[in-house]
Amino acid sequence: MVKLREVIALGRQEALSRNHDYIGIEHLFLGLIREGEGLVIKTLRNLDVDPVMLKKTIEDCISKNPAKDNTKRNIPLTKEAEKVLKFAVLERITMKSEAIGAEHLMLSILKNKNNLATQLLNQYDITYEIFRAKLDSIRN
Repeated sequence: MVKLREVIALGRQEALSRNHDYIGIEHLFLGLIREGEGLVIKTLRNLDVDPVMLKKTIEDCISKNPAKDNTKRNIPLTKEAEKVLKFAVLERITMKSEAIGAEHLMLSILKNKNNLATQLLNQYDITYEIFRAKLDSIRN
């Protein structure tokens, strides 16, 4: 199981690589994709979505800030990203999982309609309900 902590660290790296001084939902989503394995990637592939293409599309939508000092040790999560992380905990409880994983974060992102990742996934006809159903079929 891919741990949420790993995805957050990858999301932070995604934010820093773009010289952003915050970690948003889009960075967390890129961290999910960048991780490259686990239930999220397997579910996306089962839904006929190429994670590499998805990552490229999101990267193309996110601007990179001009070079600046990106050595900040602590860059904050946006309020929306914090909320998505809190809802990921609820997803873990709903799914009766022992540990919180990347799949819980993905479901939480999909529940939040007002973010770039969800809007892009919706263009691929992937909604919370569709992703959850496919995830459940893979897990069983």
